[in-house]
Amino acid sequence: MSAHFSETRTVRGACPQDCPDTCAFLYHVEDGKLVEVTGDPDHPMTRGGLCVKLKNFAEHHYNPDRLMHPMKRVGPKGSGQFERISWDEALAQIKSRWTDIIAEHGSQAILPHAYLGHQGTLNGLTAGDAFFNRLGSTVAEKTYCESGSSTAWIMTVGPTGGLDVESLAFSKYIIVWGMNMLNTNLHAWPFILQAKANGARLVVIDPVRTRTAKQADWHIRIKPGTDGALALGMMNVIIGEGLVDRDYVEKYTLGYEQLAQRAAEFPPERVAQITGIAAQDIVTLAREYATAQPSAIRQGVAVERSPGGGDAIRAITCLPALVGAWRHVGGGTVEMPIWEFPFKFDFMCRPDWIRPGTRVVNELDLGAALTGDMALDPPIKSLFVYNSNPVSQAPAAGRIVEGLAREDLFTVVSELFITDTAKYADILLPATMQAEQYDLMVTWGHLYVMLNQPAIEPPGECVPNIEMFRRLARTMGFDDDYWSLSLDEMLLRSYDWSAPQMQASPWRP
Repeated sequence: MSAHFSETRTVRGACPQDCPDTCAFLYHVEDGKLVEVTGDPDHPMTRGGLCVKLKNFAEHHYNPDRLMHPMKRVGPKGSGQFERISWDEALAQIKSRWTDIIAEHGSQAILPHAYLGHQGTLNGLTAGDAFFNRLGSTVAEKTYCESGSSTAWIMTVGPTGGLDVESLAFSKYIIVWGMNMLNTNLHAWPFILQAKANGARLVVIDPVRTRTAKQADWHIRIKPGTDGALALGMMNVIIGEGLVDRDYVEKYTLGYEQLAQRAAEFPPERVAQITGIAAQDIVTLAREYATAQPSAIRQGVAVERSPGGGDAIRAITCLPALVGAWRHVGGGTVEMPIWEFPFKFDFMCRPDWIRPGTRVVNELDLGAALTGDMALDPPIKSLFVYNSNPVSQAPAAGRIVEGLAREDLFTVVSELFITDTAKYADILLPATMQAEQYDLMVTWGHLYVMLNQPAIEPPGECVPNIEMFRRLARTMGFDDDYWSLSLDEMLLRSYDWSAPQMQASPWRP
């Protein structure tokens, strides 16, 4: 253990998990060992508290089942039988197999598969994009979640984060729509409690009486998948009763007349039949929402999880403009405020390296792509998985397993443990955990970026994703400057630091 990691100290970090709260961490280290992880009490969102998912975060780093070294398969696919090899051996085997595949089938016979097993700038969702674009592989379209709602949001209000969740504290009327905040967005809840203490009314729209719904002043049970009809029904009442903020609509919106025509088709009586909500309740909800300003809507990702979910997001997102809620602090709506972060994706992902005509395969179609249900020429001959466990997380798990069992499919998996997917790997590569790596964390639930600093040394031969892809790049003979930049240089080039939102923050550690 190096001297750098030997003393007793506290190191600042941030949670890597796919969650809107993205908590600020304090790593507590004694004699080079991570002994505890606590929430940063000075962070405006985390406020010292962590969710139950992080209860054993420190101990997790020392789990005896961790993958510590590169491994190669020695038993049948799916048996989980592996033996240790060196990094040099692992990289040599990957290069050999890929070189043969590219020679016979072309580079598009290689398919990456990744998602949000990590939320970092360096090691997260886009960590391998530049490498695979340079390699010339099939482009994997990452649409596990949020694609429908994100598209709908951008089409409706553009690339804005919307309502800052901290300003919920100043709202007078709050609708939590399709979200169980107490379970999934706990650190935004104090702002709602502050608003309620000041007299705000809380409405929860959810088919299920969740923990959050039980705390509401009014729980509206809606039939699943009918959210768009309810939003249009509210518009029908707001327009019909003259509750529209005409000045705001005329100055700041487009398409009001078309929207009004569409909303006219959804009177409360019709909406009641669709949603299962009483017509009078629809009228009351619309009146209260329009007149109790500032009014706010916290949208959850559940809304998109049904046919027409994207259109439902568009309809809900139109409501604040209709009543002029955006005029006020604490007014408006928020779905996923990540649009405020000024990413420089052209640098991070290097789309300029994608060769003309390169095909795209949606990650949700992995089973079809691997089994031949999707007609692909060339067929997929190699799969590289990182930051994801598709056997347990993707649709059509049975078809995925069938594809992974193919003897002619060369599969490489970078992982922390031998997961359901990793059992089918030909080569396993060991990944670091969060306290062992350097990264800048972003979130889809608030407006802070946080530096995660390594608190302990990686065990065994574990490496961060960014280092893994650098080793692969060198192995494949890529000599672009991209692969030799320092981590700080990578982070500095991954954002537009001149953007106004990156110039100052009310919170400094």
